[in-house]
Amino acid sequence: MVPTVRFGTELPRLRRPQIPPASWPDELDERTVTPTPITPEVAVAPGDVVLLCEQDYQHGSGPLRLRIVCVRLDLSLWYDGQWVWLEGIELNPDGRAGRFRQVLARVAALPPSKV
Repeated sequence: MVPTVRFGTELPRLRRPQIPPASWPDELDERTVTPTPITPEVAVAPGDVVLLCEQDYQHGSGPLRLRIVCVRLDLSLWYDGQWVWLEGIELNPDGRAGRFRQVLARVAALPPSKV
């Protein structure tokens, strides 16, 4: 079986964890540094409708209206808290429900958490 390869979709680059300087280089190496996961803080919940511009989400083109079904914060720790996985139903321009979508959305484009 040959895996499917998608072209034209670029995901955010992952950064390597920053290693603090050590006074004794022999004492600290990459295996002893554990990166701290960053969980994004967003105020979207199931049932909310969000409007995303094309540059604010991955895995699609054009503006997107999405009725949220699930926010996947558990997967978002790999994107330095800058992106969050959203699952939902795409809404057509007339407001009718379309297909199910999974998108990687920019946290800055979503309403902030009210903590």
